[in-house]
Amino acid sequence: MAWRLISGSVALGMALAAVAQAGPADLAPHRAVYSMGLASSKSGSGIAAASGTMSYQFDDSCDGWVVENRIAINYAYTEGGQVVSTTDFITWESKDGLHYKFRLRNTRDGQVTEDIEGTADLKGKGQGGVARFLRPEPMTMALPKGTLFPTEHTVRLIDTALAGGHSFWRVVFDGSGTEGPYEVNAVIGKQSQTMPAKAVNPLLGSPSWPMRLAFFPVATIDALPNFEMGLAYHPNGVAREIVQTFKNFSLLGRLESLESLPRRSC
Repeated sequence: MAWRLISGSVALGMALAAVAQAGPADLAPHRAVYSMGLASSKSGSGIAAASGTMSYQFDDSCDGWVVENRIAINYAYTEGGQVVSTTDFITWESKDGLHYKFRLRNTRDGQVTEDIEGTADLKGKGQGGVARFLRPEPMTMALPKGTLFPTEHTVRLIDTALAGGHSFWRVVFDGSGTEGPYEVNAVIGKQSQTMPAKAVNPLLGSPSWPMRLAFFPVATIDALPNFEMGLAYHPNGVAREIVQTFKNFSLLGRLESLESLPRRSC
């Protein structure tokens, strides 16, 4: 995952999937749209303002899970000038969590700055595997034992929360960068006891957990993560609010629209 300025929102694809009840996570297809804005910026970041949208779609393809994530943000800089950055990230993951396909494209003012495509396979549950990149150039990458793909990571994270756990650490590979997998450390807060009104949207009719995920490059001694994400996360996988924290600034995403997608009769 490219945890940087123009594609940090891809992290949402690791944290948005849906569960309906305690026990093994039951993923529910849905589509969500978020309004994005600048939450904070440190001195020297150069960013004066940011605004845009992020869309996320999670769907069942019968043989796997398909995620389509798109973000478009306009950044205004303190010294003048603006830049429009977009990220399109599409993935497919087998339901056993062992096979994965990915495609990512980043643009800056309409010009493609990054184009990544490939596949990845694990030898078995808890085993290592290999990632094969087709773009930007052919290459293979070994994946360490215990690596998870994004949807499987989401399932394990939600199961941990449902079981009353407060932390979850795993190595995750999603293919949004050629740097390799990340160590993802999740801290799960106490589930709220406030039950939102189902009349607003049935998908929001349950309490939520506050969660914070930190992403570290594998096999480094860096004390600080490359990227962090905070969510108010419902058991069905819907995040009403998202905070993405980068090195020098953070973005706030607020849920604007939400709809269920029909389950397929596979």
